[in-house]
Amino acid sequence: MPVRKTTLIALVTFAVLGCSRPAPDPVQLRASETALIQATVTDPARIESLLALLQERDRLIEETRALTKQYRRELKSLNADYDSSREIMIEMIDYYNRERAQKLLRFIELIAKMKAKTSAEEWQAIAEFQLEYFNPRQLIFNRSAGGI
Repeated sequence: MPVRKTTLIALVTFAVLGCSRPAPDPVQLRASETALIQATVTDPARIESLLALLQERDRLIEETRALTKQYRRELKSLNADYDSSREIMIEMIDYYNRERAQKLLRFIELIAKMKAKTSAEEWQAIAEFQLEYFNPRQLIFNRSAGGI
């Protein structure tokens, strides 16, 4: 039995330490992504277009982060107010869900535009980088990167 307990502790420790890496610097990540695009995409016009789309994506991330912060503040306030009605809370949640869905659609449109401007090989390199470093939950909720 002690061997199993030791093994379990070792596995849990490994999992916790292995999964926790410090949050990368967002400015450095964006610089790395820009450098990747400049190195991967061959046409200067497409590079400029992709970089403009990345700036639009970054603005959308900031809008989503601000919306989520506002939602959380309002939800806390309503929850703390004993006299707030269920209808007001449902209305606020519905509003947030509509806004979030609209922003998600804009993200999907941006991705489609980026894909249309790249070859399959170029997009694979860019997408792999984005999937590894630009996790949406981390961008919105990571406090060290300015999240909530």
